[in-house]
Amino acid sequence: MTVPALRSVSPVAGLRRRRLGPLEVLAQSVAATAPAAAMATSPGQAFSLAGAPPSAVAYLVATVLVLLVSSCVGQFSRRMVAPGSLYSFTAKGLGGTAGTVAGGFLVVGYGFLVAGALTGAATSGAALVGRVLAPGTLPTVVAEVGVLALVGLLVAAFAVRGAGISARLGLALELLSISVVLVVLGVVVVAAVAREGAPDPATLVGGGGHPFGPGAQGLLLAVTAFVGFESAGSLATESRRPFAVVPRAVRWTALVSGLLYVLAAAAQSVVFAATPGSGAAPLPLAAAVSVLSDPALAAVLELGILTSFVGCASASLTALVRLLFTMGREGVAPRSWGGTSRFGTPAVAVAVSTVVAVVVPSVVLLAGVPAGDVLRGLLVVGTCGYVGGYVLVCLAAPVFLRRIGELTLPPVLVAAMATGSLVAVLAACVAWSVAAGGGWVLAAAGLLALSVLRALVLRRRRPALVARVGLYDETRRQDVLS
Repeated sequence: MTVPALRSVSPVAGLRRRRLGPLEVLAQSVAATAPAAAMATSPGQAFSLAGAPPSAVAYLVATVLVLLVSSCVGQFSRRMVAPGSLYSFTAKGLGGTAGTVAGGFLVVGYGFLVAGALTGAATSGAALVGRVLAPGTLPTVVAEVGVLALVGLLVAAFAVRGAGISARLGLALELLSISVVLVVLGVVVVAAVAREGAPDPATLVGGGGHPFGPGAQGLLLAVTAFVGFESAGSLATESRRPFAVVPRAVRWTALVSGLLYVLAAAAQSVVFAATPGSGAAPLPLAAAVSVLSDPALAAVLELGILTSFVGCASASLTALVRLLFTMGREGVAPRSWGGTSRFGTPAVAVAVSTVVAVVVPSVVLLAGVPAGDVLRGLLVVGTCGYVGGYVLVCLAAPVFLRRIGELTLPPVLVAAMATGSLVAVLAACVAWSVAAGGGWVLAAAGLLALSVLRALVLRRRRPALVARVGLYDETRRQDVLS
């Protein structure tokens, strides 16, 4: 049997290989997930969108579901080093066409999450500006667009400078934000209990009387809080020990975030019960803090949410540009996106992504759409993109294991449970959106359909290119010699 020669140049040459430690890789997933921002805003955003917040039970079920997905992702990340992450993983399991579809889904997911994080930062930043300036000094929408553009430039600068700097920034901001949110939650729950007395145990479950919140959409909105948890895989090439570090970072991010969400959902159920009507506000927890405690504490909370959204935008942009880098390097996207700067980062992809992520929400805000509605819509569309990518990678995992001769029964069962649950939740949410007349999920369905159509057109016009999709890092001769 002929053994293929080792490459002298990696297929992902240009990225700085084997530079990042375990903490920086973990920081990528933690910051992209943004637990602090999700803890503070996810239940209230869901309340405004669906009429009741997802319950603590919904977040617990979502945690189990996301851990199943992380197990499927781990089947690949323990065997492949791919900056394209789920895009490359799907291609190696289901083939180039499915991989191209997954890439389109993930561009929607990552792209809308970056735009959503920037919008969330703009909302919190504008609230802080409004506290400092006299009423009427600066229109709210001007403050929002200004903060959005400023944060966009900041995270783009860090993304160009290097993944390590971006990851460390994200982790520092997220740890600070989580501490702030936990302290504020503790204070406001104590105030709520002092005002209303000890809560009914059923209140801790929340969800408007339904164990999952407002039906299946409540579970989808709980899953929204986890999106980005797998993005440590985008730094696999730059990690020193990717096969060990990346799966561990993905798994622990899902588990710890889930525990934080369950705690936050239970606490906010008590807060909602003590402050009826506050769930209609864009930042209901901040509104409740103002009612139950001190407005100054609400300002501290808004600062914590702002920093968490900034970290989320930074980490999500890092993952997005490495996906675009991979697609550009393969020719699925413009070739220029596959280039790197002197810092070893995909600078062109950073520039393109940042412009789109800043311009799209800015235009919608300037058109008069409330920032809370913009944020909810962007997160719903982004989550649908992520869930589509998760479904494909879960389907791909057992096929991939069979191809390499390592298939056993447990991965098949895990993949089946994860895929079935994701599809059921997504289908139920689409049905609810149609019945309710909501347009955001329908917009997501249209974008995902365009991704499928584009993949089919590429397969017809450039079959050889699609067949090669699935680029990953490979061992070089100098790696062995050194």
